[in-house]
Amino acid sequence: MQKLAFIGLGNMGMPMARNLVQAGYYVYGLNRSKAKEDNFEELGGQRAESLAHIAENADVIMTCLPQPEDVEQMLIGDNGLLQMNIKTPLIIDFSTVSPSLHVRIAKEASARGARYLDAPVSGGTAGAESGTLAIMCGGEEVAFEEAKPIFDVLGKNITHTGPVGNGTKVKLINQYMVGMHTVAVGEALHLADQSGIDKSLLYSVLSNGFAQSKIFDRHYGDFISENKDEPGFALDLLLKDLGLADDMADESNVSLKAGDFVRSLFQQADENGYGKKDMSALYQYVKHIEN
Repeated sequence: MQKLAFIGLGNMGMPMARNLVQAGYYVYGLNRSKAKEDNFEELGGQRAESLAHIAENADVIMTCLPQPEDVEQMLIGDNGLLQMNIKTPLIIDFSTVSPSLHVRIAKEASARGARYLDAPVSGGTAGAESGTLAIMCGGEEVAFEEAKPIFDVLGKNITHTGPVGNGTKVKLINQYMVGMHTVAVGEALHLADQSGIDKSLLYSVLSNGFAQSKIFDRHYGDFISENKDEPGFALDLLLKDLGLADDMADESNVSLKAGDFVRSLFQQADENGYGKKDMSALYQYVKHIEN
């Protein structure tokens, strides 16, 4: 039986790894918080003894980690996976980092006889739970086809975008637009508040017009209308992605003028204590600075 490993059992990684277990795969789980590994075992997964054990035994190794430095350390750091006695596996990273980091990792993986794909995802925790994520995959076609059965368990909109790094380029453009839409939702709802328009009425009307968006549906329907801000996707993670998108724009000699304002607003929200809340909490911050 093909053995899989999933490193990073967080809000996204746990349901993704669970779906692979439920699909019949043998899956090792590894996480910084060992309580998450306990939870994964309860779901039918296997606790990994160590990163070295994964390197020696797994046929496919997947990572889903919050920050670029986490991915770099895990895969190509001094004690990283690619410094170990690996089984020449397929390595798939579902995190959102920089395209240039993926290129560096891919070169190191190739030197060790491994195949590497960058495969960032979109769809949030709801998509991870339901197995309906959008997956944007960069890497060699043969490696993409090897990974396709796994992707089919995790997502419904799966696209091979070209060479390593291209999946992340598409994802960062996606996140740039998510940031823009999040600001639009926050400011529009605040304008409704101040203008005496009921937010539920506004949502009902706009959802049947050109202002409708998945972000509006998510932010208002799942969070704002329910007075929830526990993160499905934290505001500070979107801020990280917006910074990566800005770096990508600089490398491409593109000026994202509206993006500069959006990123500065997220930065201010983070500095004022909203970073660990859901990204929809930008609405709360917009109300805060106006009062």
